[in-house]
Amino acid sequence: MKLRILGAPQRYIQGPGAIDRLGEEVAIAGGGPVAVIVDPVALGIISSSLAVQLPDARVLNFGGECTSAEISARASEIGDARIVIGIGGGKAIDTAKGVAIERKLPVAIVPTIASNDSPTSHIAVVYTAEHAVDRVRRMKVNPCLVLVDTEIIAGAPRRFLAAGIGDAMSKPYELAGALAAGGLNFFGGKPTELTQAIVGRGQDILFEDGETAMNSENPDEPFERVVEATILLSGLAFESGGLSIAHSMVRGFSTTPQLAGLLHGEMVALGTLTQLAAGQGDTEELNRLTTFFRRIGLPTSFTNLGLTRQSEFRRIADESLTAPYVSNYFKAVSADDLVKAMRIVDERQ
Repeated sequence: MKLRILGAPQRYIQGPGAIDRLGEEVAIAGGGPVAVIVDPVALGIISSSLAVQLPDARVLNFGGECTSAEISARASEIGDARIVIGIGGGKAIDTAKGVAIERKLPVAIVPTIASNDSPTSHIAVVYTAEHAVDRVRRMKVNPCLVLVDTEIIAGAPRRFLAAGIGDAMSKPYELAGALAAGGLNFFGGKPTELTQAIVGRGQDILFEDGETAMNSENPDEPFERVVEATILLSGLAFESGGLSIAHSMVRGFSTTPQLAGLLHGEMVALGTLTQLAAGQGDTEELNRLTTFFRRIGLPTSFTNLGLTRQSEFRRIADESLTAPYVSNYFKAVSADDLVKAMRIVDERQ
């Protein structure tokens, strides 16, 4: 019998002004010399807080893409640090995780946008210099700290939050696919009952509060719930539940010029619609999700993004079938199945 396994960060802190607890939380995590990997935009936002909270931290600039070369370069610069902190978007965060892996150190995460669910996970997605997915690296444990200042998150362009919602909304469908196929999660275990409960609650929050949060000027209660759903609930769900067709499609989307400018969560939104159209969802469910995505500004059409040729759809399908979790579905799918599903998505416009 397979073991049931759930992984999670040691501490999760969220709320307005949470950045003012960074020093205290790092001390709780073990303290010592700190190396901070931060993207330039995030540094402009948190530099004054960082100077107060961690005045002696070694601050390293993130080069823009989470490549193996970037990880090695930053790892060579951390000196005697005993903890690595990643601040910014998903790729700066994953670079910090990569450095933590190379140097065998704990990592703390401070996301400045809520565009995806990477902050809580033990996974770092590494890309090529051409921005295509290269490989996935894994820490032995999840981050020791995830600190989310919702005042900072609320100040970011709403496109990022919409992308986070798109990423999070895939989880109930992907978990269903993994359960149907008997697939294992990212810890090599079966999903727990808690994971299934988390997925259901996350979906409820997104449908109930997603549009309100997109229009919130400040971190009110709906905004706080949606941020928690996109970062914490979604992060726990994908890692301890499993992925399926929706994230497999990102493998093909990320190498397609017409789609390369999309955020990860925008690609996942298209992947989720494709997963439903491949047979998992009925017309009513597909229409409901398409309408919801459209209302919050997520892409719902390949044609509108300039993707029209059959050969392009076929290449995406072939590439997506190389993803390791494409078999987490209620049936085996072929490239023809995926092409047909993408065409069905376009018909919903």
